[in-house]
Amino acid sequence: MYAMEAVKEIMKRHDISPAVLRDRLGIKKEKANVLSQRFTQKNVSVAILNEMVRAMDYKVVVVPRDTRIPQEGFEIE
Repeated sequence: MYAMEAVKEIMKRHDISPAVLRDRLGIKKEKANVLSQRFTQKNVSVAILNEMVRAMDYKVVVVPRDTRIPQEGFEIE
């Protein structure tokens, strides 16, 4: 799964609209296209991914390859 697919899935599971995420990220309504552009990217930087998922009470973690992914977790390609 790509990073932005995981972000969209988290939003879906927790009923978080783009407007709510934008507010949590401190992106002004006039700059809503900043968030929209992120959603069109296949991948984003770890810093951007971390900022977005932290706003939804998730975190980015690097683990050994053979570690099981928790039920609410995502494996990013």
